[in-house]
Amino acid sequence: MKQTLFATTCALIGAAACTTPGINYEARLMPESVAAAETRTVQVDRFRGPGGGWFARQFEAMLANTVFDGAQWFTLADFSYGVPGDTPAGTYTGHIDIDSYDWNEYHRTRSKCIEWDGLFDCETRVDVEELCIEERVSVSAHPRLIDADTGEVVFSGAYGGDASTESCYETGVYDGVFDKKLKRKRRHHGLNGLHSIGFAGLDAPADLVREALFETLGPIRNDIAPRNATVRATFVTEALDPVVRADPRFEQALKVSSKDPFTSCAMWSGMAEEYPASPAIIHNVGACAEASSDFQAAQGHYAKAAEYSIPFSADGVTVGPQFLKALRKLSDQRVGLEIIDELTGKRIPVETEEPSS
Repeated sequence: MKQTLFATTCALIGAAACTTPGINYEARLMPESVAAAETRTVQVDRFRGPGGGWFARQFEAMLANTVFDGAQWFTLADFSYGVPGDTPAGTYTGHIDIDSYDWNEYHRTRSKCIEWDGLFDCETRVDVEELCIEERVSVSAHPRLIDADTGEVVFSGAYGGDASTESCYETGVYDGVFDKKLKRKRRHHGLNGLHSIGFAGLDAPADLVREALFETLGPIRNDIAPRNATVRATFVTEALDPVVRADPRFEQALKVSSKDPFTSCAMWSGMAEEYPASPAIIHNVGACAEASSDFQAAQGHYAKAAEYSIPFSADGVTVGPQFLKALRKLSDQRVGLEIIDELTGKRIPVETEEPSS
């Protein structure tokens, strides 16, 4: 197993990723929509609704910058030169909705220096009244991919985004002092004075709508094209069988996993020889295999762990959810890799991919 596959400590991957012990590794993941991933020569048509023109341009830029395994995934059809072979296999279009727009107007007072004696040395300080406007917008983008040959919609989805902002304006000065410079700034700040998008009775600022829409592009990209990502093979932290639970090596292997995954995996393998039917230990051996990209061995271990967990269930027939989740995840990942190999022309011979029992 290569050290680069084992990943890194909590300081590098963040606290959230370390809540469950495990090992990070680099993986190639297939998106939710196989049809969208297969449609690689595309064009972008208009998106109806607020910010639709801007979103269409950003959508096109997202497609142009979608990279997988270091290569551009999509080809944008260009009719301006009439180059043969650039006919699009599909067209992305859709619409935009503003789901909600809320704004709150309030006053506040803050202290402000109006006369300085020197750097960091305030001579005169006054209380300044401000009018503040807090705005929040929620949007949803609804992209569709239309097949050029059949006219059928082969991909569609709804993706939400949110954005908020706060703007404050000085309206007056207290403490018996009134600055003439501030007097020129005193004016009413309402939503009608802002550059906005009107839609369905709402008056949301255009820049806020665009910020919210921009949030949707990442999730859309992940649903329409394969990606290279860091995936975590997680360890089961609870030993179901009492004998294994009482073995101090189980907790030791969990504790050492974040700092020394090699030692942790060696400990799991050693305990597997002593406890060959322990669901947690066999699962964790599978996690080590998954992190080293030995997916066939990992799936076999996960399947055995799921089978061994059944006697410990309340009804004696149900597979433990954590074991079933890992098995399904890896199974989906292996199927995805097969599809990726087909799409990229790197199909692995069937005889090398016999499923594990």
